Amino acid sequence: MPPSNPPRILRLFATIFGTIFIGFGTAYTFYPRLAYPSLGLPSPTTSRDADIVDAIMILFGAKDLFVGASILAATWMGNRRVAGALLVLGSACAGVDGWVVKGMTGEGEWNHWGYGGIMGVVGVLMVGVL
Repeated sequence: MPPSNPPRILRLFATIFGTIFIGFGTAYTFYPRLAYPSLGLPSPTTSRDADIVDAIMILFGAKDLFVGASILAATWMGNRRVAGALLVLGSACAGVDGWVVKGMTGEGEWNHWGYGGIMGVVGVLMVGVL
């Protein structure tokens, strides 16, 4: 028997985070040059570099689409622990994103760490640790 459904507020937050991943994934996949600045990294300076960044953004977008769909599927198909684990893991990804951006630019990490921290707390609550 799967764990009980999470409280509505946790399900709402999980749905929001899953939807955000799908939104960014869609933008990164279909509009990589327009979406790239949202990461907070320096812009490519040559046409060849821009082409490489476009390809990487499409790969990154596919990953975000998968993560978002996974969070939504686990949240709405009744397994709150799996949804919580996915949120915690997504939070770790946001942590790495912020670390990389800070390393490259010296700033902008909180654009990733802010939502990542909240997502991690929601995930821990859904897993049942707190």
